[in-house]
Amino acid sequence: MRRLPLIVLLVGGCAKPVVVETPAEMSEALAEVVIPPLPLWTHKYADTVEEQGVFLRISAVMARYGMTRLDAVEVQNHLRDQRRVDPQGDLQAQLDEAVARVRRGDRESGVDPAALAAARFVVVFDVDETLWDQSYRVERQGPCHDLAVRDGMEVRYIKTSPHWETAFEAVRGAGGKVAIFSANVDDRTLAGLRAWTWEDRPLTDHPDVLGVFTNSHLVLQDKAEGSRKAPVVEPSKDLRIFDEGLAKVILVDDNPWRTFQPTNLRLVAKLDADLMCDADADPVAQEARAGELARVAASIRDAAAWLDAHPEGTFRQAFLPFTWAGSLAVDTVAEATDHDWPAAMDWVREHPEVVPPQF
Repeated sequence: MRRLPLIVLLVGGCAKPVVVETPAEMSEALAEVVIPPLPLWTHKYADTVEEQGVFLRISAVMARYGMTRLDAVEVQNHLRDQRRVDPQGDLQAQLDEAVARVRRGDRESGVDPAALAAARFVVVFDVDETLWDQSYRVERQGPCHDLAVRDGMEVRYIKTSPHWETAFEAVRGAGGKVAIFSANVDDRTLAGLRAWTWEDRPLTDHPDVLGVFTNSHLVLQDKAEGSRKAPVVEPSKDLRIFDEGLAKVILVDDNPWRTFQPTNLRLVAKLDADLMCDADADPVAQEARAGELARVAASIRDAAAWLDAHPEGTFRQAFLPFTWAGSLAVDTVAEATDHDWPAAMDWVREHPEVVPPQF
């Protein structure tokens, strides 16, 4: 990579050069599938282009290599892994290797496409501040953690969200599958999930967990893709990797900026270990947060019951009243008409077109 000064910005009467990162010269073939790096001031965690990493035009990868969206995102994952090890390596050679790995069936997420296709629906759970809080400090709060994971010479203490198992069991009981999608890095995420067991099996090895996705599975999207010309510039969880039509997948997440599909997002309050472990905290606040995943479980069961009664519908339609965008429509119908909330929920389910797919 190289840096080229592109513009001089006047700030407070003083001229200051603004340096924008641009990629090294690449072939026309590479330029068709590689998204140019964003200016570093837009990136929350990266201070260099190498830290920002390479993002691919997923639709272009799908078209060029005849791949599903899942496999195209797995190509990006393998490519980013290689770039972390050798950021100055031959990008085309690394891309070719990433494609070859996926063609061999090497999906780092562990997803079996046949199991994915057979699932009645998929509920994708975010990790940080949704399933667990790893900012917990045992020396500050005392022994309140649920997991202790060794990272080198240090031990990381993790508080898990109450009722997570209730939520997982609700998914399975209704014929669905769980997937886990963290925006965090591979090693920290996988180490924690291996230490976390469900029915005496690590989450990374449980048959009802389709797979684990991490930050290299996040995507950007060029404004040329999609009908509304809306670029995605925050690395995000694209739920189309689970279902291209978005009919049978939802995301449970505390961060609405990590997805661009608000009609498939069940937004939850952030898990706060300090709050949950503080003996002097407001009990109402503790109880409200402690019940988040129990309420998610109830919404999954409610949606599954509606779908049982309306087999011509989709899980997305059944779950729509509980999503970020759909709940706004339910509130509007209930407050503006004589519908009570259950009737407003059913009306929105019967008229899903009133909920815009994007804000």
